[in-house]
Amino acid sequence: MKVLFSSGDVGGARALMPVIETCIEKGLSVAVINNGHISQEAPPHWEKILTNRINSREEVKKFFKEEDIRLFIFTSSLKDSTSLTLAQWAKELNVPVFHVLDNWTSYRERMETDGLPSFSPDLYLVMDEMAREAALEEGIEKSKLKVTGHPALATLYKEYREWTAKNNRKYLMEFGFDSERIIVSFISEPVEQDQGDSNHSPAYRGYTEKVVLPLFCDALQPFSEKIQAAILPHPRENIEGLRNLWNKCRGNLQGRLLRLSRGREGVFLCDGVAGMASLLLYEAWLLGKPVISLQPNLRQKTLRMLEKRENIIFVDSFLGMTSGIVRWAKEVLNKRSYGIRTELTAHEKAPDNIYKVIKGFIT
Repeated sequence: MKVLFSSGDVGGARALMPVIETCIEKGLSVAVINNGHISQEAPPHWEKILTNRINSREEVKKFFKEEDIRLFIFTSSLKDSTSLTLAQWAKELNVPVFHVLDNWTSYRERMETDGLPSFSPDLYLVMDEMAREAALEEGIEKSKLKVTGHPALATLYKEYREWTAKNNRKYLMEFGFDSERIIVSFISEPVEQDQGDSNHSPAYRGYTEKVVLPLFCDALQPFSEKIQAAILPHPRENIEGLRNLWNKCRGNLQGRLLRLSRGREGVFLCDGVAGMASLLLYEAWLLGKPVISLQPNLRQKTLRMLEKRENIIFVDSFLGMTSGIVRWAKEVLNKRSYGIRTELTAHEKAPDNIYKVIKGFIT
């Protein structure tokens, strides 16, 4: 009896990995499809299944029977439909399917990226009540929704404590930053690549990173003698393109692109976090840092998750960009901290919560 896991993008992979590790630690037999980002980070002791074993319905049918797969658990992807296709085939074989949500967006759209009618998993595991309510609004069946916490955030506070215990302000000098100057992180995303750059794209957000970063830099020019910026690229982002954009629009701001093994380290080392809709902004909020979400002309309702969080500055119009950034910059300069959020506790329990659901489903 075995549980099979599959993901594509980095966010989904990092949501599944703590769950997989917990299942292994508690004695469950599991296997992982060696596809997407998880193939880069999965430890060597995990059983990894090559995709050439599951390329067709017949191959999947044979594989599921040989390996005695009793449950399939997946996360979705904007570009990679491998996991969703496997979910469809698993359902045809009467194998139960769980979907683990890794972000507060596109609840129903995630189940339609293969171009087929919307897929309905047996259970749709979400991070909190906000995600549950939004999923209901998009037509996800109430009986299939279960709040578990976000497994990718289970170790956030522990990692933050360990990181700050090892690193002081002088750590910034290793990356070429001034340890005496305030540092802010700008969390970039490949928005243009993923959702397009105009109304001609149905998924267009209303802005792209190529619009937001220059406006961010422009609004910070009056603070350029006090603030430096770390620009954090997304793992799928065109690094040279982003670097060229930064060099073109930085003006008098000191700073540079900063590539780290984990983006959250860019949250740990900074005094304030800016960006668009990245999960890293939510992580910064959980840790009590001043956060600003810059989404001018926003068209997608599902990208408004940060708007409802207390003390986050949320900008959804071009007219409010400069004033919002200035207000946030003053918070950062005043070294404002909101303290660790109580929501972290629920996320810390997420891997165990999901394990309990799995165990109850297959025994």
